[in-house]
Amino acid sequence: MPASKYRSTNMIIQKILEGILRADINHVLIKKGIIKSHLIKYCALKASTAEKYFSKMEKAGYIISHEEPWGERKITIVDITEKGKERYKWFVMLNMELE
Repeated sequence: MPASKYRSTNMIIQKILEGILRADINHVLIKKGIIKSHLIKYCALKASTAEKYFSKMEKAGYIISHEEPWGERKITIVDITEKGKERYKWFVMLNMELE
């Protein structure tokens, strides 16, 4: 059976958490977290799909988001929680086992 071109939910959640962690390490543009539009691009998601995942992950306590001023505009910053860091390790192990 050929491999699916679609990613599993677990892989998408792992990629979102990974994007936030990488931004924290590299200190991209802001002190903590990542700009939501940058995270969506990093994860190669459509905005509507990303919003569904962000909403579920925020309700689960994996991520938090807040708005900050950016000139005359406001941007949304997404950051990972301690629970999200723990779950990231869990998703990495799970996805390695499933490959």
